Amino acid sequence: MLNKTYYAGQDLDAPCGRCKQETRHRVMTVTNGLPEKLICATCASIHKFRAEKPKAEAPARVPRSASAPRPAPSASRFHELMNAEQAGAVAKPYSVQTRWEEGAWMDHPTFGLGKVQKRAGRKVDVLFKDGLKTLMSA
Repeated sequence: MLNKTYYAGQDLDAPCGRCKQETRHRVMTVTNGLPEKLICATCASIHKFRAEKPKAEAPARVPRSASAPRPAPSASRFHELMNAEQAGAVAKPYSVQTRWEEGAWMDHPTFGLGKVQKRAGRKVDVLFKDGLKTLMSA
C-alpha cells in the first residue's frame, strides 16, 4: 500500500457535500501528513477531508431454492394507515408558495405522502413515512 503525501495548495478530487458529487478541491491545511480542510473549486465551500474508505466485500449471495416462492410485494403499513386516514382527500403537490394548514395532505417530491400536523408562523410540521419534517409555507 502506497502512502500518499499531501501539501497545502495541492489539487485533488474529493466528494463535495454541497455539489453532491466528486469535484476538484484544493488542500488548505495539512495535519500529520493528511489534509484537514479542503476548498471546492466548483462551489467554494470549505469542508473536512474524508479519506477513502476501503471497499467492503459483498457477502456471497445464496440462490433461492425453486420451492421457496418470493413473497408478494405489499404496501407498507405506513401507507396503508395514511391512505385509510386520508379518506378521499386529495394530496396537493408541495410548494413553498402554498399556505399549508393543519390537517392538509401534501405530496412532497422527496418525502412522498404527508399530513400537516402543526403550523407555526411560516413553518409547518409534516408527518411523512420517514418521520416528522419541518417545511416552509406561505
